[in-house]
Amino acid sequence: MMKLHFLGTGCMMPTKERNHLATALEYEGEMLLFDCGEHTQLQIKKMKLALGKFRKIFISHWHGDHVLGLPGLLMTLANTQGIEEVEIHGPKGTSDYLHHMRKSMIFDSKLSLKIFEHEPKEREILTVDESPEYCIKCVKLNHSVPCIAYSFEQKDVRNIDKDKAKLLGLEQSPLLARSKLGLDIELEGKRIPSEDLTYVKKGKKICFVFDTRPCLGIDLLVKNADYLIMEATYIFDQHADKAQEYDHMSAKETAEIALRNNVQNLVITHFSQRYKDTKDIEAEAKEIFEKTCAAYDLMSLPLR
Repeated sequence: MMKLHFLGTGCMMPTKERNHLATALEYEGEMLLFDCGEHTQLQIKKMKLALGKFRKIFISHWHGDHVLGLPGLLMTLANTQGIEEVEIHGPKGTSDYLHHMRKSMIFDSKLSLKIFEHEPKEREILTVDESPEYCIKCVKLNHSVPCIAYSFEQKDVRNIDKDKAKLLGLEQSPLLARSKLGLDIELEGKRIPSEDLTYVKKGKKICFVFDTRPCLGIDLLVKNADYLIMEATYIFDQHADKAQEYDHMSAKETAEIALRNNVQNLVITHFSQRYKDTKDIEAEAKEIFEKTCAAYDLMSLPLR
């Protein structure tokens, strides 16, 4: 099972209820962290998540509310048994920013950092990380500084249809391994196509889009996403001008993006401190896209 953990759902200024932004995706023993606002490691501890599983960090951009938690988290990871290396992905300039961050304090650590800078072009979907089970891609966003969005795309899996295999007397046959690879098999001189014994379980697609105005990159990335985790900083009817001025999204605009891209579920986050609660933000989005929920700090969401 996959889970999303919302470690922080706030904007530039945290509140008593909302920490700076950070979201973790739990997948098969890994914790993939998307942005790392202030106090992220404390939120991890509050949620009782295993620190030792955090080996990959994906930064959208280098505004402080998205990265101020990095120094503390990296120092803690450096002193966590079994962790020798951490990957950090981010936009152009990430290496320099990390260098200056570490030089600004005594950072006595043997932790190895593998740093990856990504600079997707206007119409490009760039693959930035890949394993046998998933790949992670990014696109360029429209913000006041270099900023990228990420998608986690689980690969499709071909599984054996046990009932069909049993009908053919193949439930224990080593030939099923070949069929699972998509290859045909032979049984008593008869060819059995892989499609007759298997079915394809489609992988999930989860997208993380923070700090942007509407742009082509979003539409390219989030098409047909199972879950879109996206900022909805403002209420359009009240502060559309603020969204324009500060290069952010209103709930209405975020919902419109989900609707036109055949997204299955929308989870909104990154809320302005001016709103005491998120009821009106969520309501504005739901008027356009019903399957919307507003995230809150320390919320876990199983992805079924």
